[in-house]
Amino acid sequence: MLDQALTDAEFDELDQFLISDNVPGGCMDISMLDGFLTALLIGPNTLLPSRWLPHVWGETDDMPMNFENEAQAQRILGLSMRLYNDRARDLAEGVDLYDPAIYTREDEGKSIAIIDEWCTGFMRGVMLDAEAWDPLFQSEEDAALLTPMILYGTESGMQQLEENPSLKARHQHIADAIGVCVIGIRDHWLPFRKTASTFRRTADKVGRNDLCSCGSGKKFKKCCGSPEKLH
Repeated sequence: MLDQALTDAEFDELDQFLISDNVPGGCMDISMLDGFLTALLIGPNTLLPSRWLPHVWGETDDMPMNFENEAQAQRILGLSMRLYNDRARDLAEGVDLYDPAIYTREDEGKSIAIIDEWCTGFMRGVMLDAEAWDPLFQSEEDAALLTPMILYGTESGMQQLEENPSLKARHQHIADAIGVCVIGIRDHWLPFRKTASTFRRTADKVGRNDLCSCGSGKKFKKCCGSPEKLH
């Protein structure tokens, strides 16, 4: 069921697949995917998975996403959509706390947040619907909510960090602000969202003649289950 939360084991399974040799070199890792999905879920428009899934895999004309078989395609697509729905529930209106899925490293006994990947994913989600997001950038006060994501998720932001040691020194403070910023951005766009519905299907299994779980509206065998995708 796509409305069931991922278990820790399933989260790790998806994580391992995304960094495996089975995916294109530009495939997102789990932290980048979490940031990407977060931006999609709190942004001004609801985008169908058929539009954003290729960006998850990092597909190009020269390197498409090729699942080993239909079972693997169904499994990974199912886990991805369940993660999407997990995050939709986490970001439901009325929730005022958000905990991003970010990597950490140990440094002299302290746990340091590694937020580059998450922020990069978030900004990719923003750029996927850049025109709709543009009004947020027009207000200095509202745009400030994007500060952590811009600093750690864009080339210009990373350059700013390199040129400004005082910003780098505030790394953990900036990392801790991400959750607050996410809720602020969500609240900013709530009145503008075209739809409040979450993409969700209830079927346990996608048959070859069923609609594809990616949301394209095509039959599975003509979309993610096509020979080109499954060879």
